[in-house]
Amino acid sequence: MILIHHLLPVLVPIGVLVSLAHWLFCRFFWRHAIPATIPWAGSHDGKPLSQARAVIRSLFDTRGLLVDSTENNWSQYSQNGLPYVLPNLIQGPEVILPQTMVDWLLQQPDSVLDQNEVNRDFLQADFTMLHPKVATDTVHGEVIKKVLTRRLGEFTGDVLEEVDFAFRSAWGVDTDDWKTITAYDTMSEVITRISNRVLVGLPLFCIRATANHPQGRNEDYLYYSSRFARFVILESAAIHLFPQFLRPFVAPIVTLFDYRRYLRMAKHIIPIWKRRTSAPMQDDKQKSDYVQWCLDFADDRRDPEERSSDMISKRLAALTFAAIQSSVITSTNLLFDLAASDQTPELFNLIRKEVDLELEFENGAWNKNSLARMVTLDSALRESMRLGGFVSRGILKTVAAKDGIKLPGPDGAHLPYGTKVGVHAYPVHYDEEIYPRAKEFDPLRFCLLTPEENIDEKTSKSGIRGIPLVNTSPIFMGFSHGRHACPGRFFATQQLKLVLAYVALNYEIFPIPVRPQNKWLIGSSGPPLDATITIRRRKGTVA
Repeated sequence: MILIHHLLPVLVPIGVLVSLAHWLFCRFFWRHAIPATIPWAGSHDGKPLSQARAVIRSLFDTRGLLVDSTENNWSQYSQNGLPYVLPNLIQGPEVILPQTMVDWLLQQPDSVLDQNEVNRDFLQADFTMLHPKVATDTVHGEVIKKVLTRRLGEFTGDVLEEVDFAFRSAWGVDTDDWKTITAYDTMSEVITRISNRVLVGLPLFCIRATANHPQGRNEDYLYYSSRFARFVILESAAIHLFPQFLRPFVAPIVTLFDYRRYLRMAKHIIPIWKRRTSAPMQDDKQKSDYVQWCLDFADDRRDPEERSSDMISKRLAALTFAAIQSSVITSTNLLFDLAASDQTPELFNLIRKEVDLELEFENGAWNKNSLARMVTLDSALRESMRLGGFVSRGILKTVAAKDGIKLPGPDGAHLPYGTKVGVHAYPVHYDEEIYPRAKEFDPLRFCLLTPEENIDEKTSKSGIRGIPLVNTSPIFMGFSHGRHACPGRFFATQQLKLVLAYVALNYEIFPIPVRPQNKWLIGSSGPPLDATITIRRRKGTVA
């Protein structure tokens, strides 16, 4: 004991130094057992120091590495059917496959290549999404697919009503003077309102107007709903920096502010849960919102835990993050694309004509069918997502087979268990052979069908053909692709199309000479949060 007491001041610093050295080696120099035959983007000579520089670069310049691989590795390797490695300082390297291997990639069962595990790791969802079950089970997906998506048509009128209220509140109705607004902040307000109009509905969302809530909306709930998990990418990155065994201790500190936001949301949800579960109130039983969907799901499964207020409120918070943040970023990107494009006046005129024709055909009603045929909306949104997808990876999976997996072909490399492998969207979305003038924003690009995607085309009453925004493919991965494509894309598409239609019908956007550049962080990109645009309400649109 005496010896240990004397050695402890020496052993502890040595242990810290050894741990730090191991961390540095793993982050910057270790190839993660990826075969040396697969080249690294940004490391042209393959030497350790070159690899380390590429890894450092991945923190804020993944786009630069992808441009390098588009101009070098993409033409040299991917278009010749060969993979390369994209370094990632936080989550580890990713093996990027050529498009010729997409079908093979999608055919692998989850027991061999698991996409859910990548998403779970990317967000550190066990910690950032409040409960590990949110990230590991299928309840979220089943409720979204079997209830929300199937009932979206019922919400079209409510969403449109909320879009009108949200824009009047965020952008104003001045038809004389131009107004400068912060695009991200105002779209956060708009998307938060319309998402919650569907997810929590009128019992919570629209309350009797009071001095604290003069507009009849629960602004306290909306505030914390819009801010919950807003910085989840940064939180996830911070958690990733620690060894696995330390993360359960570090994560509660990193996510403390988000947990407090969740508690502020939950205090509004739990009273609704109590009403639904404690008394046979027929009116409440007929409500269509996420609380009731989860209760019905739990009853069908006879699962007491899923019926609890804790589980339902945590699932709702996680879903609002998924519904709000991605659509806020997408709609903000779109505003900057529209402001910087000389095609926007023509596009808005076309949208107005298309909306008039569709509503005339439906006797003035906005519904699921009329919205589906408004293909110019799909095209503009699809083009903006092509250029500025939030998560730039298209399809990414983790090797789940314990023995690893061999890539197709006679010289296919063997990838060990745990390797991340997939197809990146950025080189595909910016490939000039697939999309001529790929760096340009062409809002009507997807009204001109490509042979690969003309099976599911929609035709508007004006005769314009187009591709629905929800359609994914190997050349459009804004929502990923395959059986694990984003299940909430139908909900997001409804919101985004109604938002774009409303803007085109009711506002003018003042042109800007140059679009603000998106910021990159660890493989994700987003618009600058403080950038502004200038708008004005169109004359004759204020009742």
